Amino acid sequence: MISNITKRILTAIVIAPIFVWSIFAIPKDYFSFFLLTFVVIGGWELSRLIKIENLLLRALYVFFIVILALYIKINWHVSWVFSLVICLSTAWWLVNLYWIVSYPQKTKLWFGSASVRIVNGAMLLIPMWLSLSHIHIEYGPSLFLLLMLIVWAADSGAYFVGKATGKRKLSPLVSPNKTVEGFVGGIIFSLLTLISFMVLFNETHQSMHDNYLGYIALVVVIASVSVLGDLYESLFKRVSGIKDSGQILPGHGGILDRIDSLTAAAPFFVLGLELL
Repeated sequence: MISNITKRILTAIVIAPIFVWSIFAIPKDYFSFFLLTFVVIGGWELSRLIKIENLLLRALYVFFIVILALYIKINWHVSWVFSLVICLSTAWWLVNLYWIVSYPQKTKLWFGSASVRIVNGAMLLIPMWLSLSHIHIEYGPSLFLLLMLIVWAADSGAYFVGKATGKRKLSPLVSPNKTVEGFVGGIIFSLLTLISFMVLFNETHQSMHDNYLGYIALVVVIASVSVLGDLYESLFKRVSGIKDSGQILPGHGGILDRIDSLTAAAPFFVLGLELL
């Protein structure tokens, strides 16, 4: 019997290189639609977490998310549309932090109404896709890769450091396995990733060296909010009584389980790049 951690590592070994290759190999205009497949699968998994039981309604919900995302993407070049989506998303995540901290007292406010759950699902996936597409098109594949590496490093660092030294629970009612030590470990791993990236891409991203303090601050924020995205999905899974969003990735669960950190990290990364 293969252990879960072994499955997790083997899946990452297979999937990660293919995804990294796609970041640089797929033309920018097509890469956005490649990313949209993750939104489709993630939306399907999310529909179960927000208690949409009927298969036709689940399909319609995914269709609604995709059409709305594409409509906003068409108008993305309009400055106020871009600013509105990014600002709404980052503000929405700050509200989500409150739901996490206050759980389970405020559950009815963010989960009690079907309409609120539907809006939450759209807010979870659409700004993420738009932000990822924007990063890849406007800032290039290498900075898109940096975001992926930061999120992966934060997740891996939190997992391994938490396993080795974790004692103080970060959010025991939402995700009992997450620890403060793991959280700090994730930030350290992310900062080491930034340093490695700056060394490897020294010539193409000289501006990062000129404003290294700004990028250090950005990485700390991204590593932190990536945990927020993970915890927010955990809220839905806990209230819904579902362990994993799906089983498509051995050792990892569903697509939503893999992109939950990006749902928060991507909009904040775009905002940070615009400010830097």
